[in-house]
Amino acid sequence: MTKEEFRRLAQSGLLFLDGATGSNLQKQGMPVGVCPELWITEHEEIMSGLQKAYLEAGTNILYAPTFTANRIKLKEFDLEDRIEELNHKLVEISKRAADGKALVAGDLTMTGQQLKPMGPLDFEELIDVYKEQIRYLIEAGADLLVVETMMSLQESRAALIAAKETCPDIPVMVTMTFESDGRSLFGTDAATAAIVLSSLGADAVGANCSTGPDQMAEVIRRMA
Repeated sequence: MTKEEFRRLAQSGLLFLDGATGSNLQKQGMPVGVCPELWITEHEEIMSGLQKAYLEAGTNILYAPTFTANRIKLKEFDLEDRIEELNHKLVEISKRAADGKALVAGDLTMTGQQLKPMGPLDFEELIDVYKEQIRYLIEAGADLLVVETMMSLQESRAALIAAKETCPDIPVMVTMTFESDGRSLFGTDAATAAIVLSSLGADAVGANCSTGPDQMAEVIRRMA
């Protein structure tokens, strides 16, 4: 899918996304503390059943369960050498579940390590981490990318730059998480986030998780 195709789709009406994948998987037996991506590949039928339920509920875009399938997070489980295999397999599971009835988004989030000076990561190093995962997601056939549950505008910027440098025409949605004061954990307000992310080429911006729909409605108003 190209950016222009995504723009036309978004202008055609409301688009519904899936959600609450992690908590739903836990309800269906995924233990706390495991690598979710590996567990999903070992329990494919559970993931497929959940995504088919999302389809029946009317979703237009399924999120491939690649949320933390980046090299840094996988290293915590000694799985960094399986990054290509896992990303390919997880997108494949979602594409089979979608069966051509919904788009499949490659899903990215924070790595768990902070940028300097608060953490060990250089900005360029973080871009490379995201570029690696994005490359595998695109190879596997993801229709678009979603960068979600982001608490840091800087890390969101890194993911967007990585997408632009890896595949300039693939659509990218970015959603950040905001606290009850309307700011991200790292202090960015919603309007600033929307302006910066849009200027960097995000095709859609928004919020997810956060404080619940009542307070999030105001966050989205500020972004708009």
